[in-house]
Amino acid sequence: MEAYRDEKNIRVLEKINDLTVDLPMFVRRFANEYLVTKNKAPRTVLGYVGDIKVFMEFLEKTKGIPVMQVSIETLGSLTADDISDYMMYLMRYNRTDPNNNKTIKETNQAPARARKLSSLRALYRYLIAHNHLEKNVAELVDMPKIQEKSITYLEKEEVRDVLQGAETGDSLTKTQFTFAKGSQMRDVAILTLLLNTGIRVSEMVGIDLQDIDWNEKRIKIFRKGRKEQYVYFNAPVEEALQDYIDYERKTSSEDLNALFISRKGQRISVRAVERLVKKYTASVVPMKRITPHKLRSTFATNLYEETGDIYVTSEALGHSSLETVKKYTNLHDERRRRAAEAIEKAYYRGTDTQE
Repeated sequence: MEAYRDEKNIRVLEKINDLTVDLPMFVRRFANEYLVTKNKAPRTVLGYVGDIKVFMEFLEKTKGIPVMQVSIETLGSLTADDISDYMMYLMRYNRTDPNNNKTIKETNQAPARARKLSSLRALYRYLIAHNHLEKNVAELVDMPKIQEKSITYLEKEEVRDVLQGAETGDSLTKTQFTFAKGSQMRDVAILTLLLNTGIRVSEMVGIDLQDIDWNEKRIKIFRKGRKEQYVYFNAPVEEALQDYIDYERKTSSEDLNALFISRKGQRISVRAVERLVKKYTASVVPMKRITPHKLRSTFATNLYEETGDIYVTSEALGHSSLETVKKYTNLHDERRRRAAEAIEKAYYRGTDTQE
């Protein structure tokens, strides 16, 4: 997993470098500060830099200042009205695709505008911390109000239907079923692992064979922010993984360490898993657009419903929002074990698995 993660981070760092080459030097230093000193994940910093580039392009279009000539003094001269104008600009603007020079119409909903404002605030905080500016004008503008959407997830019965459909092939068309031959056990293992552990798809594709501890029934993964953690798995996950590894996993793949292998013999990609999830859920729950993240929501919703324990749920998901309670207990591993047991009861109670 570490080799895969390092390779992935290198590619993101290259993208950051490509972006900052066309931006003022203080933006590059800002990116380095967050990567090195604040130890932010490269993908997070890439998001910051991309957002700041959009802001620089806004200044070029509205104030006539070329992006490379935007200075710290320029930022210091801006007012809250300028930032408000930027928020309005983000609702609909044009940009040029660097690959073909075509004009692309961009629209940003409230969450995207909020993220861009947050990135701008972070840049101002950096400049203030280094005594380049005295005030954070971006803080004077309120964050866009984000309306909470209802969470889409699979009900317990739908979880069983999806897994059964994957195992039997009943959820696939004839063409899909024919194409799935040779990878059906892998697909079942992926769906079972996502639904029973709630891990992110990016965390799952990075798993190596040696990351699985069969004795302790746990898997080492890397959470957001490169935090190493173990997730515990239950009997259905163990059975699905062993069936896949013993009977179907390619042993002559390019990546001998990767747990999940694509048809081409490479480590499976996030995009391939997204297509896989859509394929196996579309006919079972046609009114719901299910993605890997929705499987994570399914795990969280059903786990909390089963346990009624927000701490168990938060711990199992790898969230850090409840960090303040950790100093009062050493039961983190036990909570994750309880999560594995509880979700098994939620999904499989009353089925043949329990007999």
